[in-house]
Amino acid sequence: MTELKNFLYELHRYADQTHTLKDAYEKLPEAEKQKVMKTAPASVRSPEEFFHPVFSWLESMHSEFEVENEE
Repeated sequence: MTELKNFLYELHRYADQTHTLKDAYEKLPEAEKQKVMKTAPASVRSPEEFFHPVFSWLESMHSEFEVENEE
């Protein structure tokens, strides 16, 4: 269980960082956003698109974790 709590903690930190990155990306002028994405590897989505699945994963993990604690 300690490993799961550690994973949840790290996932939460990761989600917070993706949100911070998204906010910084959104503040860039459009030309700079294009430059940033041009230099990114092809498999990397923009920070605006990336943070949604991370937060969804975190919410799912919290729901599952709460269910496990109730049993």
